[in-house]
Amino acid sequence: MQATKPKRAKKPSRPVYFQVRRLVDPATGEEVGALVPRHRIDQRIMRERGYCVGNELRADLKKPRNSGFHRMVHSLGALAADHIEEFTGVDCHEVIKRLQRESGVCCEVQDIVLPGIGTIQVNVAKTIAYDEMDEGEFQALWKGICQHISDRYWPTMNQDQIAEMAKFMPEAV
Repeated sequence: MQATKPKRAKKPSRPVYFQVRRLVDPATGEEVGALVPRHRIDQRIMRERGYCVGNELRADLKKPRNSGFHRMVHSLGALAADHIEEFTGVDCHEVIKRLQRESGVCCEVQDIVLPGIGTIQVNVAKTIAYDEMDEGEFQALWKGICQHISDRYWPTMNQDQIAEMAKFMPEAV
């Protein structure tokens, strides 16, 4: 029997950002739309991966989410941490994760087997990382969490009022 090698943990891949630009194709003289690395770090990542001019590459392209919305959801976490007793002393990112799990918005349900007790279902919050969640999912998360805060913690306020309050919070760190 042959021993199997332990699998190496896959190194997380860093996305490469591109900008679509109009360029002249030197081979044809024709103006074309081309994907150009956005920043020097993107150029470096491509070099480190061994990509060269003329290589054919396969890619799954995504338009990044508006970074202002990402900051805004963390401001909502800061608002809850500052004004809801249950979140006192909790950092804004963990507040958002707890609100996700409580509300079930953008969560996956996992079955956990507890010996002697049975199987329970647990909400596991999906990542809200800038490059992992598309704009539509993010908007559903935003609305769902604001509605959850309204339903559970601040019943005298509606979802829109809570969203407005978060917009006026100082940027969360």
